[in-house]
Amino acid sequence: MKRLLSMLGFCILVGGCAQVKPDAPSAQQQIQRVLDDMVASANAHDTDRYMARFAHQPTLVFAIDGRIIHGWDALHAQQMKWWRNGNTDVVYTPIGSAEFLTLDENLVATTQALSSRRTSPDGKVLTGTLVVTSIWKKWPQGWAIVYGHESWAH
Repeated sequence: MKRLLSMLGFCILVGGCAQVKPDAPSAQQQIQRVLDDMVASANAHDTDRYMARFAHQPTLVFAIDGRIIHGWDALHAQQMKWWRNGNTDVVYTPIGSAEFLTLDENLVATTQALSSRRTSPDGKVLTGTLVVTSIWKKWPQGWAIVYGHESWAH
């Protein structure tokens, strides 16, 4: 008993016997950080950084304006066109907070509203609102979008 009390005292003195790990960030916290970085990379018109958050697979699906784009390569090529190879002045601003729906421990749906502002080729300032819904899958290297849908109100 004396030995047990001595051992317990030693453990308390050196900070405990069991290593305490800080709580890991939740899926929502992890994805929110990625969403924040996606807005920053979109505003920098950095297609490669922005597209890094999408699953680099031919099974990726992205729906926009009545069109369905299949695969990372096709979506990347389209994003380059939309941002004119990084030469656009569009600025995106989140409207409110993103909404999260956990579908499974490794699948999360997000919905986020954003405003956009850009200059058209004729010099007119164009504004719009878009809503982006994404399905995120957790991979060993982190969360990535496997399905996305964007709707615009111009």
